[in-house]
Amino acid sequence: MARSYSCAVCNRRVKPCDRRPITNKILKKKVSTILVRDVTTEDRLCVNCRIKISKSLVSVPDHEVPIQPAEPVEKTFLSPQNIQLKLLSTPRNKKRCVICKKTKKLVCVGQAAVAQAFLAKGVYINKKSRCCREHLQRTYFTTEALSTLSSTKNSEYFSRSDIVELLDGIRSHVNSNGVFNFDIPSSLSDTQYREITGLTKDQFDDLTTFVKTLKSNTTRSTRSCLAVFLAKLKTGVPNHILSTIFNLSISQVQRIIHTVRKCLMTSFVPQHLGFGHIDHDVFAEMHTTPIAKELFTSGNNDAVLVLDGTYLYIQKSSDYRFQRQSYSLHKNRPLVKPMMVVASDGYILSVLGPYLAEYGNNDANITKHILNNNLEEVRSWLRKDDIFIVDRGFRDAVEYLEGIGLKVEMPSYLTKGKKQHTVEEANLSRLVTKVRWVIESVNGRLKQFRLFDKVIPTTFVPHIGDLVRITCAVFNRYRKPLASMDPETQQIAKAMIDRNTNCNRVQTLVEENGLLSRRSCYQQVDEVDFPRLTLDNLRNITLGVYQVKQAPSYTKEHLDSEGYEMMLCQDLPDLLKVKIQSRHSKKAVHSLWVQYSSEREEIRGWYCTCKVGARVVGCCAHVASVLWYLGYKRHTEYVATKNSLSSMFLDAATNSGTFSENDPLEE
Repeated sequence: MARSYSCAVCNRRVKPCDRRPITNKILKKKVSTILVRDVTTEDRLCVNCRIKISKSLVSVPDHEVPIQPAEPVEKTFLSPQNIQLKLLSTPRNKKRCVICKKTKKLVCVGQAAVAQAFLAKGVYINKKSRCCREHLQRTYFTTEALSTLSSTKNSEYFSRSDIVELLDGIRSHVNSNGVFNFDIPSSLSDTQYREITGLTKDQFDDLTTFVKTLKSNTTRSTRSCLAVFLAKLKTGVPNHILSTIFNLSISQVQRIIHTVRKCLMTSFVPQHLGFGHIDHDVFAEMHTTPIAKELFTSGNNDAVLVLDGTYLYIQKSSDYRFQRQSYSLHKNRPLVKPMMVVASDGYILSVLGPYLAEYGNNDANITKHILNNNLEEVRSWLRKDDIFIVDRGFRDAVEYLEGIGLKVEMPSYLTKGKKQHTVEEANLSRLVTKVRWVIESVNGRLKQFRLFDKVIPTTFVPHIGDLVRITCAVFNRYRKPLASMDPETQQIAKAMIDRNTNCNRVQTLVEENGLLSRRSCYQQVDEVDFPRLTLDNLRNITLGVYQVKQAPSYTKEHLDSEGYEMMLCQDLPDLLKVKIQSRHSKKAVHSLWVQYSSEREEIRGWYCTCKVGARVVGCCAHVASVLWYLGYKRHTEYVATKNSLSSMFLDAATNSGTFSENDPLEE
C-alpha cells in the first residue's frame, strides 16, 4: 500500500501524482523559513504550494535564485496546524452549520462568537466554520444557539496563528465588557433583565426595534444605550454608578440618556400613549371592564376614564420663582404633578403635564385647564356622556364637567358635623372605588421605577414629562391589564346594583332599640355558634378581595393581645356585638354588629360605627375581619405568624420598672 503524505505547508493530504519533493536549495530554504524548522527528506509539497512559493522567487537560474523578504511571505502563509490540544471542538466543515447542520444561507462565525462559545461552553469553533444567520445576534450567538452547540471532537490541531487569534478574541471579549453586557444575549438571564431594565429579554429585544436610528460605535451599541436608559429609570442610581456598571464615562452616560429619551419620544411614545394614538370606540370596546360597563355606562359605546394626579418629588431649584411655584404646602416639599388618564382596566390613555404644585394647581383646576386649552385635542376625542371617575379632589370641577356633557362619578364626602356616611352615600362610594382603584395601582406601578420614587435630581426636572410618558408607554405595550376583563365579573356588578337600593336592616335594628348606648342588654362571651364560611362566601359578602386581605392583620393584632371582645344581645340572641381596635388611631375603637343564623348557616346583615360601616354593598374591613376569624379562621389549621415588630423596639410610654423616682442612687 502506498504511503500517505501531507503537504508540509498547507497540511493537506496529497495524491501521489501531485506531491513534489523539496530538493532545490533555494526552495528548501524558503520552505524552512515558512515552517520555522529544517526541511527533512520526508517533507513534500503539493503542486499549488510549490507554484505559489516559486512565484515569490525571482526567475533566475536555480543556483542564483535570491529569496524575497520574509515579511510579505508570512502575511500570505500561516504556520502549520501541528499543535494538538485537548479541547472540545466542532468539526471543520464549511458546508454545514455548526449549530443545526443545515446547508443553506450560511455565514462565517466571527472571532467574537468563537470567543463567546469558548468562554461559555468550553467548545472551540474553527475560524473557517459557518452557521445560519438566525443563530447570530449582531456578532454573538443567541442564547438558544449557544445552548444547542455541541462538540464532536475531544482534541484539535492548532497553528500558532489560531492560538494567538483565540487569545486575542478572549482578551477583547473580557476587556470590552462592563459588569453587564447586553450585546451578548447569553450573558444575562431573564430575571436579570427584569431587575435591571424592568423588561424581560424578549420585551427588551422588541423595544430595541424602536431605537434603530441610534448610531453604534466602538464604545457603545444600540442595545447598551437602551439598557443604560432603562436602568436609570428602573433603579434610579446615580450616573457615576451606571458608568461603572456599563464601563462608560459619566459624560457618556449623560449623553446616552438624553439621546435615547429623544429617540423614544419620537418613534415609540406616539404609538402607545396620548389621546391621538387610539380611537374612541376602540378604547371603549377594548379597555372598559365588564364591571365598569355594568355600573356606569348606559349600554352605548361610552368611554370610562379614571383621572388622578400623582406626586413626583424634586430637588429644590436655584430658580427662585420655580422654587416657590413647585413647593407644595400640602406635602411641605417641592414637587410636580402629572395628571394621569387611565382606563378602567389600567391602560394608560394619556399623561398630561406635569403641573406646578402651588395652591392653584389642584386636581379640579388642572382638569379645567386641560379641557379649556384642548390639550392633545382632548375635546375632539371625548364624546357626550363619557364617564369621568374621580376622587373628592375634583369636586370643584364637577359642575364644569357636567356642563359640557360629561358624567362624573365621585365618592361622597362627609359634611361638616357628621361622623358617618349614610347608607346611600356609603353604597355610592363603594361603586366608585370598585372601579377607581386601578389608578392607584397605576401610580404604584410607576413608582416601581425608582427614579420616580426618589427625589428627582435637578438635571432631570426639565425632562420629567418625557420620562413619565416613556415609562407609561412601556407599561401599555408590555404589561398586563391590572383589572380583569373576564365577562363573569359582570355578575359582581349586578349584585352591587341590586344591593345598592337596600337599606341596612341591622343599623335600623340597632338604632331603634337603642343598642348603641345600652350596655346592660349585652352578655360577654368567649365562644359563639357562628356559621362556617368559605373564602368564596366571604368574597360574596365583601364583593372584593381588599377587605379579605386586611382581615388577617386585624385578627393577628387582637389575638396577640386579649382577642376580640364579643358580646351577645340578650333581647336578640342572633345579634353579636364586637369591639375592634382601629389600625390608624390608638384612641379609636369601633363597635360592630353582625346578625346571623346558626341553623341556616347564613349571615343576615352587619353594621359598623366607622365612616363607611353602614354600607350594604360589601362591608368594611372591620366587619370582614370578624367574619373571617369567626367563620373561617377558627375552623382551619392555625399557622403561626411572625412576631409583631413592636416587640422588637422599646416603648417609653409604658414606663414601668423596678426603680421609682423617690429611690436614691447608691453612694
